[in-house]
Amino acid sequence: MKKAIAVVISCVLLTALTAWGQDAMQFYDLGLKSSMTKRKIDYFTKALELDPNLSVAYEKRGMLYYFQENYPDTIQDFQNVAYLKPFNSETYVMLGLAFMKQGNLDEAIANLSRAIELDAQGAAAYSHRSEVFRLNGMIEESIQDATMAIKLGGSGPNIGRAFTTRSKAYRELGYNELADADFKKALKLDPDYYMYSMLTSTELLANWAGESSRLKNVGLMGAALIVALVFVAIFKLVISAPRKDDDA
Repeated sequence: MKKAIAVVISCVLLTALTAWGQDAMQFYDLGLKSSMTKRKIDYFTKALELDPNLSVAYEKRGMLYYFQENYPDTIQDFQNVAYLKPFNSETYVMLGLAFMKQGNLDEAIANLSRAIELDAQGAAAYSHRSEVFRLNGMIEESIQDATMAIKLGGSGPNIGRAFTTRSKAYRELGYNELADADFKKALKLDPDYYMYSMLTSTELLANWAGESSRLKNVGLMGAALIVALVFVAIFKLVISAPRKDDDA
């Protein structure tokens, strides 16, 4: 009799757990389909209330928090992902980015280094760690990581940002010709990175205007192109605001 009762209880619990998991996935799917950021977050949160081990819901919600610049919650969600999936390098990349945005450069370096340990061929982790090194005043390390990211290859934006960071690092060391060359490559690979284009072009104009010997070497067409880039950057930033409601 006791065995029969135990079997019945086990079946009931198993059925309840299965239904619980199905309900969690239903809310997760609703989150994927929704076009409203707040609603997406609410759906993913409900899914996690029903199934705290649903790592994909933490990932999606964490990305939404990141785009909202809510870095503490981003970190919390991706730390949960890291606990559930400890060998996913992309999780540590996101943690590194969130810590970098908070200004916690040591934690950013630690997490991006962990991402590289898990995937030594991941150009994105090298590219982002390069920028963190630069922000931390570690210029030589920054150049080494950016060079590695470029060597590994990958998507245009990732490699474009590696050239961007290396350009900034070269400029901090006074290697202006190398910085200019990397800037041009960055602009070609990642033309949507207008803010950096605008800032760097402004710096170049200031440098050239202050050094008559260099100014003589700059043709009118080159100067006009730089000015045009500034206006294009401003126009694009005003007209094309980035969308944050897309699925991560």
